[in-house]
Amino acid sequence: MDNQQNYRPVKPKGIRIQVTENGALTTNVLIPYFAVKMGLHFGQMAGNSRKKGKAADELELLKDIDIEAVLDLLNKGELSLPCLLAEVNEPDKNEHVTITLE
Repeated sequence: MDNQQNYRPVKPKGIRIQVTENGALTTNVLIPYFAVKMGLHFGQMAGNSRKKGKAADELELLKDIDIEAVLDLLNKGELSLPCLLAEVNEPDKNEHVTITLE
């Protein structure tokens, strides 16, 4: 069977952010996918503005995030859900953060 006939677009539910402190889960938030896409879009627009300052500099970093590229890899089967996007471990503070596309 042709892969095109089996094509089924992947539709993520959202992005989950989990924070563990001292071995206990302290934060477990699921941000709906539509809100993530909208936030990235507005953040990228704000980053492109001519205003300068700390917030504008931080928002400019969003221009390099390409969520569509991640979706393309999911649709090709090169990635699968849940997909770990970021993981931060700070052993000296006994903190662990994961950001996962579900």
